[in-house]
Parts: sequence; structure tokens; C-alpha cells
Amino acid sequence: MPQIEEAQELWSTLDATILQWIYVTISHDLHTILETDTTVMEAWNRLRDKFQDNKYSRVVTLEHDFTHTDMANFPNVFAYCQHLKSLSNQLKNVGSPVDNNRLVLQMVSGLTEPYNGATTLIRQSDPLPHFYQARSMLTLEEVGLAKKAA
Repeated sequence: MPQIEEAQELWSTLDATILQWIYVTISHDLHTILETDTTVMEAWNRLRDKFQDNKYSRVVTLEHDFTHTDMANFPNVFAYCQHLKSLSNQLKNVGSPVDNNRLVLQMVSGLTEPYNGATTLIRQSDPLPHFYQARSMLTLEEVGLAKKAA
């Protein structure tokens, strides 16, 4: 029986350690999952449920934001592209992933007029470049536009 008690004590210690790690790594607004005498599994399930509730409503909102994002609302290409990538990641997290082609096409469709040359080049590529490659192309275009303006 001492081995069982040792295993239970080890399990309790590991559970408390992981539970503490969860509590210190989540943002303060998520501390509503905190309850006394809870296990890691219970805390994890509450945390999961918090992110998965209203999943389809979140998909609708994120899809709207994704398809209505354009560069005019951002200070530069990097910020614009990062916002689209963030929305794409959030959509993936709620079970509605965005593939690379859709991400790149959405990115170029929201560009402002000075980027028309790069937009045409990216759209005519077959296959479409990967997101990060297209972002790099746009960043270089932005540098060129800034030099022309100066």
C-alpha cells in the first residue's frame, strides 16, 4: 500500500504544479475558471469551454472581420498583414481554418491603389506565393513607394 500512497501523493503534487502553471500563464480576465479543490482536468475543461462557447457566432464575426479588412485602416503593410494572419489563426482555433490561397487573395484584395502592381503580380502567380512570401513582396513594394515619395 505504501506505493499506492506515494503514487497518489506524486499525482497530487503534479496536478497542483500544473494547475498553478495554468493560473499564472492565463490572462487575468480568464481567472473565472479558478475554483477551490479543482483538478487540472476540471480547470482545463472550463478554460476550453470558455473558448468554445458560441463557437459559430465567433466564426461569423471573425469571417466578417476577415473579409472586410483592408489596408486603409492600418499604418503599414506589416500591421495589415499581421492583422489578417491573426484573424486567420483565430478562425483556425474555432474550427474554420483559412487556407493559404484564401489568405493571400484576401490580403491582396484589401490593398490600396499604390500596391496595384504587386497585387497583379501576386494574383497572376501560379501557384500563389505562401503568405509570408507575399507579405515580403508587399513590404519591398512599400519600401519602393516610400523612396519614390521621398
